[in-house]
Amino acid sequence: MKIALYCRQRGEEEFIHTVIQYLKQQDYDITVHGNYPLEDSCLEHFYTHDDLLGQMPVNFMVSIGGDGSFIDAANLVGDLNIPLVGINTGRIGFLSGIRKENFQECFQMLRQERFTLEERSLLHVESSEPLALSHNFVVNDVTIRATDADAINAITVWAGEQKINTYWGDGLIIATPTGSTAYSMSCGGPILHPRSEVQVLTPIASHSLNVRPLVIPAELSLDIEVNSRTGRYSLALDTERVVVPDSVHLQISKEKFHLKTVLFEKTHFFDVIREKLLWGLDKRNG
Repeated sequence: MKIALYCRQRGEEEFIHTVIQYLKQQDYDITVHGNYPLEDSCLEHFYTHDDLLGQMPVNFMVSIGGDGSFIDAANLVGDLNIPLVGINTGRIGFLSGIRKENFQECFQMLRQERFTLEERSLLHVESSEPLALSHNFVVNDVTIRATDADAINAITVWAGEQKINTYWGDGLIIATPTGSTAYSMSCGGPILHPRSEVQVLTPIASHSLNVRPLVIPAELSLDIEVNSRTGRYSLALDTERVVVPDSVHLQISKEKFHLKTVLFEKTHFFDVIREKLLWGLDKRNG
């Protein structure tokens, strides 16, 4: 079984070394992303999506870190149909759901095929002018924000010929179900089950109190125009950000491929939500 490890977080060298040594003892075939300095001559390294595509078959990509590392790993996987596993060494970790303490059990379940694959929908972004972005799909969200703290954006969104709204405020988030527990949730957006085939539009600090997050079908393609006082706006696709002029219009649609994630036995989305958000916790009972 071929395991590709991705890790970007410094300060976890000892744990990562522990994972690698365990996998070696269990006779896994391991390769590690070249951005992480590991002094181990027995390990191969890969560097890009093209290397994965052209050089080696991989059974699973394993991300070690927080949700940011998980998203970076997803960007490497792209449309290669490689299932993704996340070991959480960060704080909350909605995506990287495996704890450091039980990583060995998870690899045993991988080998024993005690898991299911969950497909998560992504968003695809096109622009009227070329942008300096490494990829055009998102796992979590597309975020449009003002470039300056005191600037106000007017963001007009259409679904086909139907105008949805002009959002006046600090910005707008268009999130996948996976991204509903990220920036969108912190701005008042709803929590969506990861298998939901929808997207959510969540305004950031709206100047109209009547405007609320809106859940729409994933199949709806959105056309977006931005007008700002500065003549430019900030566009983020997950963790990658660029500043673009107002003349750049966006089209956001459902991506043609899905992200495959590994769902282990006795691990469910609702369990993760209760644990991470402390649902049902009552000090009177403890």
